[in-house]
Amino acid sequence: MKTAVKIQLSCAFLALLIFILITFGVVVDSTWLAHFDTWGFSLVREPLSPNRTWFFKNVTRAGNEKWSLVLMFTLAILFIFQKKLRATCFLLINVGVFGYVFANLFKYLIHRPRPHIVHLIQASGFSFPSGHTMNAVLLYGSLIILANYYLANDGLRFAVNSFLGVIIVALPLSRIYLGVHYPSDVVAGYCLGYAMLVFSNFFIFKFNQLKRS
Repeated sequence: MKTAVKIQLSCAFLALLIFILITFGVVVDSTWLAHFDTWGFSLVREPLSPNRTWFFKNVTRAGNEKWSLVLMFTLAILFIFQKKLRATCFLLINVGVFGYVFANLFKYLIHRPRPHIVHLIQASGFSFPSGHTMNAVLLYGSLIILANYYLANDGLRFAVNSFLGVIIVALPLSRIYLGVHYPSDVVAGYCLGYAMLVFSNFFIFKFNQLKRS
């Protein structure tokens, strides 16, 4: 196994360990996690302003479950027509199974209420982990990986990866700013989504550079 692969898998296992640690902190209502969330809110939410609120309200839409599923099925159909079956499976598993089924399963099992602060948008259901964050990592992270495999033009690939990278950073921050998720929800969503993304890349693609055809 190549060193780069070992590093990525090690990072994925570390992310999974962090997710487990945060989950334990949520379940036992630990003091250190409460301090982390308080610090995270002050870092991201202050100051509240109309311009920042407008920006984050629009950014957060990119992680909506309905939008993510529509985009997933649209791209999956496109990949099927292009006979890219591994890309199709990769997208369906990451977004449909991990980003939708697993995220909602964990929400149901943990039953963490949403933050008791002012919500700048309406949000229902439970809080942990952040489904929008998992969608950001699994959907847009999958597209980054697929762009690296299939886009031959270096300039276009860089532009696509940069745009998707901004979404992956900004979308989870929007959930904290808008007050509908604790910072620990977002970190947990990042860690779980990243681990799933790396593992699926390993088992489906073996991290190999595919032919761009």
